[in-house]
Amino acid sequence: MLKPMTEVNESNLANEPGPAHQPNLAVRRRGCAAPSLHSTGMTLVEVLVALVVISVGLLGIAALQITSLRNSQESFLRTQATALADDIIDRMRANRTVALTNGYKIDIGQAITLSGTSSRSDRDLAEWKATLKSGLPQTNDGKDADGSVDVQNNIATVTIQWGQRNSKDDSAMTFTTRTQL
Repeated sequence: MLKPMTEVNESNLANEPGPAHQPNLAVRRRGCAAPSLHSTGMTLVEVLVALVVISVGLLGIAALQITSLRNSQESFLRTQATALADDIIDRMRANRTVALTNGYKIDIGQAITLSGTSSRSDRDLAEWKATLKSGLPQTNDGKDADGSVDVQNNIATVTIQWGQRNSKDDSAMTFTTRTQL
């Protein structure tokens, strides 16, 4: 007959006969739990709950990635607009005398027609406007990216407008910079 389970410490362990004398004796040491008779595997409900939690986490990560890509694209377009504004400002500084007399003044929506006798400022503006149209997206209402230049008291103001790609917002993005010539 088996002895009931008893707590074993180092002192009474030496007095106990070994496993050969008492097979199948369950011994419990201090701090150890008794063996469980229940299954220790995961249930289907636990697996489904874990799957839902992981799915929600992955959806959050996907939304974060989409937002990051959208912001990256907007940042790229702002960088392009900055470079294009710097381009026309550099052209104006290279032709400073004409720029100070407002020879580079142009408004948004104003077109430039070049001829054989076109001035350097007209060619600069025509090239700049063409680069704006090819380098920045249209607005949602189909207008090409466009820009304006104005000089007042040796201060040049350059404004560039463009559309947002894949956006439901109808408003155009605008970049304005002012610099002294």
